[in-house]
Amino acid sequence: MTSRADAELPFYIRREHAMPYLPTLEFPTIDQQRYDALSATLASSGPPSGILFHSCAAVPHGWRFTDLWESATAFDRFVDASLLPATGALGWPEPSRRECIATYHAGMVQR
Repeated sequence: MTSRADAELPFYIRREHAMPYLPTLEFPTIDQQRYDALSATLASSGPPSGILFHSCAAVPHGWRFTDLWESATAFDRFVDASLLPATGALGWPEPSRRECIATYHAGMVQR
């Protein structure tokens, strides 16, 4: 049963739903220009099914993606079927880090 307070929460933090997953990918030697090229390549297909939030940033050795996904399966499906073929076509190296962990809490911060 969902309480009224729970019903007002975003769907991904209500107790009746599984918590989302927090995957991280890192690609060595990638910079903003190469990320922008990848983003343009993937833009035509729209947001992948299952993604809730996307972020990325330069790190000392390359580029890091940290997202929020509905499930690890949805993340893996996108990476294997779309992302890695696109990065390979652009001459990117294989990711140096690929992990996906279940979150304990995820939600918007109210101010």
